[in-house]
Amino acid sequence: MSITAKRSEESRAASGHEARWEQHNLERQTRILEAAVAMLEESPAGADIPVQQIATRAGLAKSVVYRQFDGREDLDCRVRAYLVDEFSRTLDAQLDLSAGSVEEILVRTIRAVADWMTDHPRLNEFARTGPIAPGADIDAVSSLKMRMSDRARELISSIAALIDVDDSAFDAVPFAVVTMVEGTLTQWVGDPEPTRDRSEIVADLARLAWYVLDGAARSAGVTVDPTAELSAVIAQLSGQAACRA
Repeated sequence: MSITAKRSEESRAASGHEARWEQHNLERQTRILEAAVAMLEESPAGADIPVQQIATRAGLAKSVVYRQFDGREDLDCRVRAYLVDEFSRTLDAQLDLSAGSVEEILVRTIRAVADWMTDHPRLNEFARTGPIAPGADIDAVSSLKMRMSDRARELISSIAALIDVDDSAFDAVPFAVVTMVEGTLTQWVGDPEPTRDRSEIVADLARLAWYVLDGAARSAGVTVDPTAELSAVIAQLSGQAACRA
């Protein structure tokens, strides 16, 4: 074997070892994060969970936790980031525009938010205690709101491009709707004697969100039936745009 070939083989072996070690560390980090989330779920409001308990729950030594994270602040930030990532995936699935009407999409997405805030109060509380990265100036919930606003803006822009309308009328819509939903549900969850149950508050918010969307759509010259299958509506409007071109 030539020197060049030998070095190439050694390089591949080293790369393979690094990849396996990286995967090993990733798996350990996931175990730690999942353990922290499980213990948060079980803890009383405002409880401080020691790192040792998290390590024990994950089946690891405390020293392993500190090798995987740069101290307690980093661990807490990564837990919040994990929550935001997991919840974002849930909301992305509900925002699937290929299935359901606008009304159905709004209801199921808002219901997912209401379910999470109601069924996971400790996680909701912890997400508000700090950022998803050390030094960041907004908490995890604000990061999630920005992420979902950006995602909604992308979806609206893609639809606007398909039906050939100016999407500038929708610029403020995503953040306005996301902020309204989060703020209203936060107040509702914190009310010890709410006047509306979960299905009622979800329906109310979906209706208000539709009013905002409908107003923006009409200002852009588009009228949409909120009860019609959205994919069919987009196809129809896209066809009309093609005929005008």
